[in-house]
Amino acid sequence: MASQRLSPRKAVGFLRRLVPRVRPYRGQLLVTLVMLVVSTAVGLAFPLVVRQLLDAAFLAANGARLNRVALGLLLLFAFQAVINFGQSYLMAGVSERVIADLRKDLFGHLALQPPGFFSMRRVGELSSRLAADPAMIQQVLRFGVPELLRQGLFLIGALTLVTLTNPRLTLVTLTAIPLAILMGWLFGRRVRRVSTSIQDTLAVAIARAEQVFTQIRVVQSFTREAWEAERFAVDINKTRDLGLTRGLERASLTGVVTFTAFGAVVLVLWEGGRLVLAGALTPGTLVAFLLYAVTISGAITSLAGFWSQLQESAGAAQRIFELLDHPHELIEHGNARPLPEPVRGVVRYQDVWFRYGEGQPWVLKGIDADIREGSTVALVGSSGAGKSTLVSLLPRFFDAQKGLVCVDGNDVREVQLEDLRRAIGIVPQEPMLFAGSVRENLLYGNAEASEMEMIEAARAAYAHDFVSGLPKGYDELVGERGVTLSAGQRQRIAIARVMLKRPRLLILDEASSSLDAESERLVQDALERLMSRCTTLVIAHRLSTVIRADRILVLEGGFIEDHGTHSELLGRSEVYARLYRSQFDDAMAYVEPGSRVEVISKKD
Repeated sequence: MASQRLSPRKAVGFLRRLVPRVRPYRGQLLVTLVMLVVSTAVGLAFPLVVRQLLDAAFLAANGARLNRVALGLLLLFAFQAVINFGQSYLMAGVSERVIADLRKDLFGHLALQPPGFFSMRRVGELSSRLAADPAMIQQVLRFGVPELLRQGLFLIGALTLVTLTNPRLTLVTLTAIPLAILMGWLFGRRVRRVSTSIQDTLAVAIARAEQVFTQIRVVQSFTREAWEAERFAVDINKTRDLGLTRGLERASLTGVVTFTAFGAVVLVLWEGGRLVLAGALTPGTLVAFLLYAVTISGAITSLAGFWSQLQESAGAAQRIFELLDHPHELIEHGNARPLPEPVRGVVRYQDVWFRYGEGQPWVLKGIDADIREGSTVALVGSSGAGKSTLVSLLPRFFDAQKGLVCVDGNDVREVQLEDLRRAIGIVPQEPMLFAGSVRENLLYGNAEASEMEMIEAARAAYAHDFVSGLPKGYDELVGERGVTLSAGQRQRIAIARVMLKRPRLLILDEASSSLDAESERLVQDALERLMSRCTTLVIAHRLSTVIRADRILVLEGGFIEDHGTHSELLGRSEVYARLYRSQFDDAMAYVEPGSRVEVISKKD
């Protein structure tokens, strides 16, 4: 996401959108505000007490009064410490809860986006947005906003008190404010732009690192480790250089504002000293005035620093709300009805047209197909014919631009999405396991399944024996994407997971096409058990799957070119015959004489 320049109004506007998220905690915030006001009042009272202390020591020479004032100061600071503790703790609690809610909302919003949303974005960048940007906003909520209020109250209170004490010296003090405000505005804008660039560059670097870690075998097999390290280093060096630039801008802002503010203190000291020498001001009053002047200078410096922090956080808020404002491409209407039970598994495609974006070519063109309950339908066709797209419309990973997709006579767009997807099981060609235990991966299919049900599903998928042989059995960790298991073992766990779900509709992307002979036999047997309970759509790559299907749909250029059984299509469809011959030739090149595939092929 490219960084954009934010005007002060837009910067405050993005942060204002956090107000509804803070509102549920307004009771705690009110208590925090009261504590902050009390703490500020104690701070403002300090110079007045110091004046009493010094005048008692140097003018009245009253030791008892000096002791009382000193003891009063200690009690005052003890009280202020307790108040500051309570205010800091309450504000920390509010900021933690607000940011936790923001992260949950952001994750929930992203999780509901269709697969196409993630195919156009780096997942690592989204992860960075989920972690880094809310953390930046949290710093403003926890420290920035209380400090803004505290320093604002200090500034107003100190200006009021010094004006009442000596208006002439107040004018000297105020000379620092216009220049400090100007410097804060100029440097704050520059800091915000650099900070936004840092976040964008760092997000790209983290996304690249995540991609390397998840594809580490590919990286190492091509010996690209050094090349990837160099690419990562380029991004990190750019982030470092931008960070140094930001540090320079911040340091310049701090230096200029500090010099300006405390230069005013020197002027106050000089002018006040002249008044003391002239007898127009007591030493205690001068010291009190100096303390107020220092308070004013410190408040100006802090407010200037807060402005740059506000700009950084506004950039982070902008990126977060860009994601939160991204509409859900698949909308579940408020009047969506439950999918009637029991689901029979009758599927109908009626004049379905689909493309992946406006101006893109049509992937599906007027598809019509009726799939009977309990039947197995194979989808065949050359690469890009639309097979995967056609089955993706069933669980509503995408919606057709024209036509209807129906389950048991119900338009999938008019039923509750959770009900629809609960009725559908998917076994992809490359199974994806989570980096947890075998048990956690199996129960992902049905969190309420009992131990016995889980084991029975594993037995049915021919996974129980090898899982039992693992050091920790079902509690064995499988690593990121299940890398500690073989392809066949991962696939059998994926099948067992779908079995626990007990779907009525099953989508298979030829789940055994990349396995060795032994694993393929076990996976095929497990799939046949699963398919016996379901209406099944198979994206077919293997001859055996095509031959055993009840019906075959031949896709070509987004159309259904023909449909029927294997024998029927072999006799009348040139497209199917060509695909069959190419697969037959490829298969026979790797089949030993007398094998099962050769016997099946010769029969046809």
